[in-house]
Amino acid sequence: MAGGVLCQDLPMNKRTSDTVRLSPENLDEIRASIDWQALFTGLGLRKAELKSKPNDWWAFSPFHDEKTPSFHMAAGGIWYDFSIGEGGGPIELVQRLEGGNCYEAGRLILERGWAHASVDLSIPVTRHRDTVRRSVTKAVTTVTETVPTENDPIRQDLLKLCSYHETIAARGVSEATCDLLGIGYLPQGRSPLKGRIVFQVADARPAAKNAEEPSRVILSHFGRSIDGTEPKYLFYKGFHKSSELYAQELISLHEDAAAQISDTKAIVLTEGPFDVAKAVEAGLRNVVGSFGSSLSLAQAQKLKAMADTFGAETIHIIYDRDTAGREGAAKAVAQVEAQGLTAHVFDWDAPVTRARSGDVFIPVSVQDLADMSSKQIQWLRQRGQL
Repeated sequence: MAGGVLCQDLPMNKRTSDTVRLSPENLDEIRASIDWQALFTGLGLRKAELKSKPNDWWAFSPFHDEKTPSFHMAAGGIWYDFSIGEGGGPIELVQRLEGGNCYEAGRLILERGWAHASVDLSIPVTRHRDTVRRSVTKAVTTVTETVPTENDPIRQDLLKLCSYHETIAARGVSEATCDLLGIGYLPQGRSPLKGRIVFQVADARPAAKNAEEPSRVILSHFGRSIDGTEPKYLFYKGFHKSSELYAQELISLHEDAAAQISDTKAIVLTEGPFDVAKAVEAGLRNVVGSFGSSLSLAQAQKLKAMADTFGAETIHIIYDRDTAGREGAAKAVAQVEAQGLTAHVFDWDAPVTRARSGDVFIPVSVQDLADMSSKQIQWLRQRGQL
């Protein structure tokens, strides 16, 4: 394409006013000096080795998924994608992939060292790069906070390979509770969760045959170390735990959950899977976990949806007794209240009752909900603290 041809503008972050502009002559210099193989590699094109020759490269189309390579590039960065019927030079390819006009595409090529031109971009480009980095960070943060990432259901069911384990029994969690929540020990196999206590993450999603009747679907699994191996909790890559609540499916699917929410007008929020398991063992069904001491916006929104559906007004927060748990609970209050719900944080330091000898406190050896016995949890429920 000649320098005087119209430079079409495609969607891209606009350059700031202090950025040095390229001239049509600079674009010609870029086209003449382009290292097309560096361009090819730098753009992440997937080279088809068997079909390619030394100066005649083929790749899989960068514009869509395909099984047969249809993208061709040769000297000068001249390319053509047979799958979409489009082609051009190096600048047009960068425009097509990155957006923006031809001058912005040319500048990107210069910044990455794929060509050279008689222009100094160092100072303004640095300023622009910082500006873009800040704007992108802000945009990504905003999107992350407002648009939760969906976890799609999976077909894998690791619980079929799991069994009850003495470690689970020692925590006071029965086989019946394990069956209800999907908990077991994985003794063998290829899974990275091998040798760990496996917890299944599930949800209640509309059934394919009847959208009005949700059914239990598996979203993922994660494992807890039993021998001190790090990390303590291991999640599969690609699973977005901040988008889910542990045991969330019980709220919608268990016959006692709706009744308990109706009676207490509350949902119990705790940290880890064993906290939830001990609460379920004690008979609680209106309980979920946040996979740690941090409640995300997406999780708070899920709590709000549950509350609206089943008539809850309060979220009882019982995070761990340590500093992280206390700080996390305080932050969770803000998230919950922002959803228009009332938040009640369990006070580990307050007396739970009064005896003849004086106030009775929870022993310091009890550091989380999982450390409590079923009778202790039931006792707290009877007194409206859970």
